[in-house]
Amino acid sequence: MAEKPQVPPVRIIGSRELHQKLPTIMREIEINDARYVLTNHGKAKAVLIGASTYLQLVEGRQNPSEALVSLQLSALLGTKLDDQSLDTFKDWLNPDFDPNL
Repeated sequence: MAEKPQVPPVRIIGSRELHQKLPTIMREIEINDARYVLTNHGKAKAVLIGASTYLQLVEGRQNPSEALVSLQLSALLGTKLDDQSLDTFKDWLNPDFDPNL
């Protein structure tokens, strides 16, 4: 029988608990690829994910700010951007580049 792929845990956590357990939560995000839905007064306000997961989400997007964050995160994580992302980033550095074309 084939094994089910392991799904990263998703947890709902309030802002007070986040402040109390931040070092533990950061380790879980890094090691277990856990995700957290952050709430304030019982209402979801944000989602906390790891840097690697975020990088996978924004990689290849056509937004200059996301490309810049991808480049910075790749350097911090020691990973390599794909050639398409690098070419896109180079285009944005070109003063004659028009993103609407």
